Amino acid sequence: MKPLNVQENTTEAGDARTLSMLFQQPMLWLAIGSGLTAYAVMAFLMTATPLAMSGHGHDIQSAKWVIQSHVMAMYLPSLITPLIIKRIGVYKLITLGCVVFLACIAVALLGHSVHHYWWALVALGVGWNFLFIGGTSLLPQTYKPSERFKVQAVNDFSITAFQASGSLGAGIVLFTQGWTWMLLASLFPVSLLLLLNLVMKKQQ
Repeated sequence: MKPLNVQENTTEAGDARTLSMLFQQPMLWLAIGSGLTAYAVMAFLMTATPLAMSGHGHDIQSAKWVIQSHVMAMYLPSLITPLIIKRIGVYKLITLGCVVFLACIAVALLGHSVHHYWWALVALGVGWNFLFIGGTSLLPQTYKPSERFKVQAVNDFSITAFQASGSLGAGIVLFTQGWTWMLLASLFPVSLLLLLNLVMKKQQ
């Protein structure tokens, strides 16, 4: 059995950096930003979808089918997402997640039929999966063992806060600005994350 290197273990466990030092890492911004974008955009659009469908004449059963399909699309890709990461890497997975989110917005802008909503919400679920798992995979690479609780706390709090904001703001934005403006507003965080990811990828 290999003897425990006490000095190395002590160094690894101690000397925790401050949050300001940790956030000097672009990778940490990308990891947390990926989770934030996944949850904020997903909650923002998903919450408003049944209301938008009702406003365009669709019944509750159609909205139920769309949301059920969306939830399945959020979690079923997890069966193969680790294989995708192994094949193309985390940065390309995040890029793919952003592209799927953009496809969701494009489809939703094309029309208001049930099938437009269905395809858009399925794409929203798949994009959420790729972005959340991509960010979660990157996060442990940004901290030492002694810093994990601090970083995870900031990450979890930020995601929860943005998810809650997306859900709470969805109804207000839908009734004051409309479904189309909700979709256009969602372009900003997705494009920003995509740009940050491409910059980070080039630096590797």
